[in-house]
Amino acid sequence: MQIREATLDDLRQVDAICDASDRARWTAEMIAPINDRVVLVAAIQSQIVGVAKTHFHGETDGEVPAGHYLGGVVVTPDFRRRGIGSALTRARVEWIWSQSSSVYYFANEHNTASIRMHETLGFRSVGRFAEIRGVTADDGRSELVLFAASR
Repeated sequence: MQIREATLDDLRQVDAICDASDRARWTAEMIAPINDRVVLVAAIQSQIVGVAKTHFHGETDGEVPAGHYLGGVVVTPDFRRRGIGSALTRARVEWIWSQSSSVYYFANEHNTASIRMHETLGFRSVGRFAEIRGVTADDGRSELVLFAASR
């Protein structure tokens, strides 16, 4: 498996991953290169099987800190449970650590698989919120847990 930065030429395969996963398609703007974020793909031979991104928020949002955040990760269903999501997450964390000493991530309180995986990478809970940066969980019925990790 190869992990590399996404290009606009990858959009068709990223669309196929999103479609197969019943997720909203990513736009060209979401994968276009920008200085303060990275979008990565995982490829096996020439087939893209996963995609993941980061976000940079330069301002605090209430009690939620400014900084680099892990964004969405999508792995095609036929390739799940093979470590692809973890590899994409480790690569994004390493990229953020080349920019900053802290990285943030948030998840629905019920997403135990994601929470456990991030905890193995050193993430620790730093707060619980009804909304983080305009995102809610389960239409506001669940909380989002904010996590941080330091280099």
